Amino acid sequence: MAFLKIPNVSIKGISACVPPQVEENRDIPFYSPEDAEQIITATGIERRHIAGPDICVSDLCYKAAERLIEDLEWEKDSIDLLALCTQNPDYRNQPTSFLVHERLGLKDSTMCLDFFHGCPGWVMSLSSVSSMLSTGGIKRALLLVGDTVSKDQNQASHESRPLFGDACTATALEYDPDAPAMFFNNGTLSEDGKALILTQGGYRHPYTHETLEIELARRAGTLKEGQTDDMDGMDVFSFAITKVPKALKKLCAEYDVNIEDVDHLVLHQANKLIVDAIAKRMIVPNEKVPLGLREYGNTTSASIPLTIVSECANEYRETHQKSLVCGFGTGLSWGCAYFETRNIIVPKVIIYEQ
Repeated sequence: MAFLKIPNVSIKGISACVPPQVEENRDIPFYSPEDAEQIITATGIERRHIAGPDICVSDLCYKAAERLIEDLEWEKDSIDLLALCTQNPDYRNQPTSFLVHERLGLKDSTMCLDFFHGCPGWVMSLSSVSSMLSTGGIKRALLLVGDTVSKDQNQASHESRPLFGDACTATALEYDPDAPAMFFNNGTLSEDGKALILTQGGYRHPYTHETLEIELARRAGTLKEGQTDDMDGMDVFSFAITKVPKALKKLCAEYDVNIEDVDHLVLHQANKLIVDAIAKRMIVPNEKVPLGLREYGNTTSASIPLTIVSECANEYRETHQKSLVCGFGTGLSWGCAYFETRNIIVPKVIIYEQ
């Protein structure tokens, strides 16, 4: 496990942007009304925002960043670092941060940095970006995180289609010698990581004519059962309810964080069953564990900051908040963090408009 104590950095604001198109789980054509209700009860997900073919990660990130900069009243020339984490880049050979840098009109000396990570991506990237700010060489940074993960899903899958939604978020960070330290516990269980791998299409297994046809059919929703990679749901569930509570408790023990003093335990929004199971093992009451699943589903790396924006905005705007968070999944891996914020900028969730 990698424990990190990062001083001198404060979170100044968090924003989120989602696509306008909404898919209701009750309207998915291959479910009966009874089946749909059972899925909604089990997952906690009623609907999800879905990116159309003309909406990419850079579009959603740009909107989230532009709004946050405006509300913070930051001069764009004061931003020294723009970091972006996604598994769904706009282009294969161009960092997506470059695209947002251009659209925002940031200065040439702003450093751009891309991370490739899944569900723990916000916490993993937050630890890296905060480490870079902590020495004072970089004064202000924007961390953009999110995916259009619905585009990667098998639209005919009864298991995955009702789960995943699309969103991107922006987190504003600033060098601040008076800020309370942030604490992190990041780790990877790579021997079990095959549970979430899409094996075809990379350089290890490039697409053939056959596998490319399968991929196109998967995205179009015409794929037959058994023709594609599917996540091993039981492996992921077992990992989440065993490793995640242990990692959170070890973080708290390492840095003397009293779980009872935490205002919010914000977990990756995998599904309601997993979130409830982790909260129970942490002995944290439900009112301290926000859920954004009903409206947004599992938005992978964006789910923690999106949940803060959609479910806890007033508390984060108006008071001093102590937050314990954990993203988990891809890898298999986890990223746990504890941080404190005070009266930060949190705009309402932005609905994307072109």
